[in-house]
Amino acid sequence: MIDGDDDLGAAARHPRALLLPGIIVLVTVGTLVLGTLVPRDLSQGEDAPIWNVSRDLLAFDLSRAITAVILLASMATITLATIRKGFPRAGLCLWLSYLAFVLSNFVLPGVAGKVPGFDYRLLLPPIAFTAVYFARPMADAPLVTLCKSVLLAFVYSSLLAAVLMPAQALAAYVEGIVPGLAVRLYGVGGGATSLGALSSAYVAIELVSPSPSRWRFLHLIAAATALLLTQAKTSWLFVLLVALALAAHRLWRRPPSLGLGKGPSASATRALFVTCGVAGLLGLAAAQAASLDLGSLRGGENVMSLTGRTYIWATSVRAWLDDPVFGYGLGLWESERFRAMHGPFDHAHNQFLHALASAGLLGLLGLLGYLGTALAAARRAARTSAVPMVLLAGMVSLCITNVPLRAHYVLDAFTLIHLLLFSSLICAERSPESASPDSEPAAERVPPELEVRPGEMEGPKWPEVP
Repeated sequence: MIDGDDDLGAAARHPRALLLPGIIVLVTVGTLVLGTLVPRDLSQGEDAPIWNVSRDLLAFDLSRAITAVILLASMATITLATIRKGFPRAGLCLWLSYLAFVLSNFVLPGVAGKVPGFDYRLLLPPIAFTAVYFARPMADAPLVTLCKSVLLAFVYSSLLAAVLMPAQALAAYVEGIVPGLAVRLYGVGGGATSLGALSSAYVAIELVSPSPSRWRFLHLIAAATALLLTQAKTSWLFVLLVALALAAHRLWRRPPSLGLGKGPSASATRALFVTCGVAGLLGLAAAQAASLDLGSLRGGENVMSLTGRTYIWATSVRAWLDDPVFGYGLGLWESERFRAMHGPFDHAHNQFLHALASAGLLGLLGLLGYLGTALAAARRAARTSAVPMVLLAGMVSLCITNVPLRAHYVLDAFTLIHLLLFSSLICAERSPESASPDSEPAAERVPPELEVRPGEMEGPKWPEVP
């Protein structure tokens, strides 16, 4: 049974409308609880043991309770929505592609991979994501405000932790590329990379969807400060690209007045300025890079080897070749046996390569299919909001040097970013403006009372002259 599209006005008044913001808030609170209360000592550097979780910790009990609430509410929503209304048409393709990604990357390699094995925790996030698909959608403005709020919660909590709990939030870092910055902010988001992703997501969203709040610039400064202290280079590059794309878009729409008029001349002017600007930036960057000896710089050897990722990538490719179809299995870079043979790394440091090596060609196809479906949904949503596209671009940029879609836990910073992305796409699919890419915008539709009917184009009838 396929249900029709939900009406956003009625959805906002339905009790089930609380589920989507409730899940996002609970995931945020649970992740903050884990990051704040679980003992972690970074005073000896980032290579020191980080997580020291035991079952008698208050943080573990709280996080387990929060996870249980999320899963119970999700399963109840899924059951009731399926019985009462069936499967909503809007967002169905996105949800099915996500399930295909989960099946091909977590289930099949666990059963048919070279080294079989399964972890039930990998099925917990899909339950929450499925509940988001069945939940009542949120309008764009409240959802964007909620996204900004949860991202700022991590920014300010991490900056506060750096002052009050420096041993738990700051680590010595001598491999950075910023002169004079010898620390790295881990904060309370789980790690420096994940906190950098959270901070960059807020900055990017604020750039494309500015808040009317008078505190906007304070929030931007705080997020930029946290982003700088994380020394997360991928997140730096993502924000830079968003800013350049936004500047190019505005320049394309409003080129400098050169007296060329409209039409082809204006288009040529836009293309000229954008091309010259991009070429100039690339030329300047190339000239600076050519004049530097990266090997002699502090952290330069890490730049050339992408912080050791070249070895990890080569090893992952060799592991994939042993079973090209189903991959090595879920134990890639995780099992004690694999880590003892190839090094104590967490993952392949590239989502696409990790999917290929751990789940084979089927896993890579499932990942590409999901991201392709998400891209199509984000393009439809771009007619009314750029936030889904920005979140998707941030996720793809993380996939280049990290594995953000391999979430073992519901309460995880990467899971939260993925949840915000999935929620924004589902809600955009439910909005009337995204119903059809070829439909006429609502603001341009002619009201029925003003429509011209056949026989009404003859003009006024003047009285006959006798």
